[in-house]
Order: sequence, then C-alpha cells, then structure tokens
Amino acid sequence: VLYCLAIVIAAVITGLLGYFMVPFLHKIKFGQTIREVGPSWHKNKQGTPTMGGIMFIIGSSVAAVICIAFLWLNGGAETQLMFVKVMAGALMAVGFGIVGFLDDYISIKKHRNLGLTEIQKLILQFIIVGAYLLSVALAGGTTETVIPFLGSVDLGFFYYILAAVFIVGMVNAVNFTDGIDGLNTSVTLVVALVFSVIAMLLNRVGLSLYAAAIVGAMIGFLFWNANPAKVFMGDTGSLFLGGAVCALAFG
Repeated sequence: VLYCLAIVIAAVITGLLGYFMVPFLHKIKFGQTIREVGPSWHKNKQGTPTMGGIMFIIGSSVAAVICIAFLWLNGGAETQLMFVKVMAGALMAVGFGIVGFLDDYISIKKHRNLGLTEIQKLILQFIIVGAYLLSVALAGGTTETVIPFLGSVDLGFFYYILAAVFIVGMVNAVNFTDGIDGLNTSVTLVVALVFSVIAMLLNRVGLSLYAAAIVGAMIGFLFWNANPAKVFMGDTGSLFLGGAVCALAFG
C-alpha cells in the first residue's frame, strides 16, 4: 500500500504543480534557449519554459518523506546504514538539482545555452558526491563491492575514487539524455520502477519507497513533458534525476 501511496502522492503533487509552475515560468520568461548547432526542427521549442524539474523534485521529495516517515512511525525502521543511504542519497540528488538550477538560471539570464562552465559543474558535483560518500562511510558503509565472476572484493580507498567518478559520470549521462520531449522522463520512470522492484525483493523498503516516489513524479511530469512538451525539466531536473538514479544504485 505504501508503494502505491508514494506513487500517487508524487504524481498528484507534481502534476498539480504544473498548473502553477508553467504559467509562472512563462510569465517570468524562463524559456529554453536552443543551440544553434542543433537540428532545425528544434527551433520551434525556443521559449518553452524550462526548469520544470522543480515540480518533480518537490513532488518526489514530499512523497518520499511522508511514506518513509510513516514506515518508521509504524515500526518498519531499517538499519541506521540503510536510513542514511536513502536520506543522504535523496539529499545528493537535490544537491545535483541545485547545481542544475544554477546552470539553468545563468543560461537564461545570459540568453544562451551555456550556464556554469564544465569545470565549475564538475567541482560542485564532486563536492556533493564527496559529502554523500563520507556520510555513508561514517554510518558504517564498507568499501566492499561485488565484481562479476570474482565475488565480493574490498577495494579499500580506491572504492571511493571509483564511486565518485562513476556517480559524476552517470549523473551527466542522465543529463545528456534530456533533449527530446518526454525522453528523459520516460526512461527514468522505467529505471526507477525496476529499482523499486529490486529494492522490494531485497527488503530495502525505504529505498523502494524512494524509487516509487520517483516513478510517481515522472508520471505526473509526463503530463506536461510529453510531446509536444509544455515545459522542459532543464538541468535542474536532469541532474536531479541523475543523482536519484545513483542514490538508488548505491542504496
């Protein structure tokens, strides 16, 4: 029941926020700037409101907090490590969303498809990842990982270097996926759904609820983002989704 509740709450909040956010973004002229090097048929998207990712950041976060709090209040608490992984992962995703927000805001104000420089974004992203990995380590996380055909291997300090590079790479890969109406939204919906089922089978309830909240938020956002998109998620949304996917993978 909680999984369905997480999906419904996130979908409803995200969908309803669109009725306020989309007109507001139009009003303040926070429209998408299309790259000159892109295909000509992208030009008709010029001016479509961006930064719509704020809608599902709020929707998924509220749904996750409500459902995970209900879980804990009713005796479904997991280990401290699992709780930290879920909460720190969710905060990491929001942190990436904030970096995306800065990037979107700067690019809109400068009326070009370039906000923060690549170096600036990478520095901020590695700082966020470092904070996430440190919090998990302090909560009792290990440096062991399972390598196919080799089994469990303790990578020691190299684990953190590898994890940081992997997370930043994956976050930016999700960011690059955003470019066609509804693409990143629908792809992430499927990924989060799979992670929710896997986490459920592994009895990681909190993590499964967070994944379910992401699924619901994507459903609510698709109402506005499906072709022809009425709003784009911007880097605000795509970087958040990248962080959320990594939080689920490392949970």
